[in-house]
Amino acid sequence: MAKKQDGYLSAKESRRISKENRRITDQYEKRRKRRNVPEGEYTTQMKDPANAVEFDNLHTYFFTDNGVVKSVDGVDIELKEGSTLGIVGESGSGKSVTALSVMGLLMGTTGKVVEGQILLDGRDITNLSAEERRKIRGNQISMIFQEPMTSLNPVMKIGDQLVEAIKMHQNKTKEEAQSMAVEMLKKTGLPRVERIVNEYPFQLSGGQRQRVMIAMALVCNPKILIADEPTTALDVTIQAQIIDLMNHLKKEIGTSIMFITHDLGVVAETCDEVVVMYCGRVVEKGNVYDIFGKTAHPYTQGLLKSIPKLGEHVEELDSIPGNVPNPKYMPKGCKFAPRCAYATERCKEEEPGFFDLGNGHQSRCWLCDK
Repeated sequence: MAKKQDGYLSAKESRRISKENRRITDQYEKRRKRRNVPEGEYTTQMKDPANAVEFDNLHTYFFTDNGVVKSVDGVDIELKEGSTLGIVGESGSGKSVTALSVMGLLMGTTGKVVEGQILLDGRDITNLSAEERRKIRGNQISMIFQEPMTSLNPVMKIGDQLVEAIKMHQNKTKEEAQSMAVEMLKKTGLPRVERIVNEYPFQLSGGQRQRVMIAMALVCNPKILIADEPTTALDVTIQAQIIDLMNHLKKEIGTSIMFITHDLGVVAETCDEVVVMYCGRVVEKGNVYDIFGKTAHPYTQGLLKSIPKLGEHVEELDSIPGNVPNPKYMPKGCKFAPRCAYATERCKEEEPGFFDLGNGHQSRCWLCDK
């Protein structure tokens, strides 16, 4: 048998882990399916009443046959009302799992919120019943996914899909819901809306489908909109239109936006505050000016250096050496230390906490310990 650190397990060990994980996930599923959850289990107090949602020490783990994957491992994030928060980081850093945790879309999978709170309107929504979570999803919190073609129902007309979403959360007649659907589609700037409501997703372009997804997400006037890479599959012209649309609707409806992306240029243009994630943890956070102008963490510096600059000729773009570590076998100490040019022995042995740099700017790096 290969050594465990090489990523291999014996069949016996794999069966043992699988059995233990089923026992754990069954407990979480049983808790999730409760119908009458005591009010004292979810009623709590927000740290700041001006926040739309708060993530407090959130841990989301996946229980696989090969072990536990700590995809989100102690995340603290605050989204202010009426603001746009950018969440950036490499693939595998935990951005999307954080979003799926707040939406409650990990239910029925091996992914479970095992610790921490997600606070919304004075309630910890991780302790709500599945029925209560459904009432919140799409009504108070909506999400735009990266690829609309896999999110829209291919055999339902566009108008019917919006009407279904409206009637699920609001006490509207079919005619009222149809009128609301047409009005919201018009707000997204779609042409010939009266025809589009009777068309299927495959009949629309990528940009049109993404506008439909935005309309569907906003039609119930949610308090929070989560946009997970909403412009990745679009060309730059359509990207700009979609970003302008989201900013316009944010001002008009007053929705708070959580913007998940790899594109730091988009973040600089649209976000008020930024959170940088690495290995399931937040490594730096602050307002957009401090993150881009007073960058403190070497990982954030590496991400910024990798952006090509207009008018600057270089033989080769900068890149961060190495890869994101396997979440099942995290390094000791600072998780970025194996890839960091400034790493010391302390970095390799001790994991740093957050250092306050003023004005809400925080960095999880020993270089800031001054």
